[in-house]
Amino acid sequence: MKASLLYLNKVMITSSLALILVISPTSHARSNQNDLIAIDTYQQDIKQALALYQAKDFTKALPALEEIAKRGDKRAQYIVGTMYLNSQGTAQDLKKSYAWLTVANEQKTKAWKKPLQMLDEKLPADFLALANQEAADYVEKYGAKAQKLKCRPVKTLGSKKAKHTCVKSELKPGFYFLAQRS
Repeated sequence: MKASLLYLNKVMITSSLALILVISPTSHARSNQNDLIAIDTYQQDIKQALALYQAKDFTKALPALEEIAKRGDKRAQYIVGTMYLNSQGTAQDLKKSYAWLTVANEQKTKAWKKPLQMLDEKLPADFLALANQEAADYVEKYGAKAQKLKCRPVKTLGSKKAKHTCVKSELKPGFYFLAQRS
């Protein structure tokens, strides 16, 4: 009786381990597929969102650009930050503006620092503390590290001075990482 119970326990444990090994790789692969976006799709989404902004259709441009900003695109993050600052397509929201501008400034573009510096100078200290908390949350969700961006100085042809830029990493040929965060 003891031998048959021992055998039954071994069979159940072995079956459970085999099931776990079979399920784990497929569920892991499935979740990885959800974390990728085709580069062509990514570029097309950016192009469409920027076209709406350039056409001054701010009501449609804001949600489109905000989606791109959540994917880590620094230019979209900067534009969204300025849209919240200037009430373009939305009511003015200085906390969101500050948060998006903070994330965008991971790229260290000199001109992009000006609106953020203005907010730092003009906002009351208690409001600035709240804005900094929201900015930290945005950096955690949409910043370079969270979105797997490579940020480094890059020299352009004809220039001696390198510009600090952040670009998406190609994780799989033809695909960028896409964190699923809202």
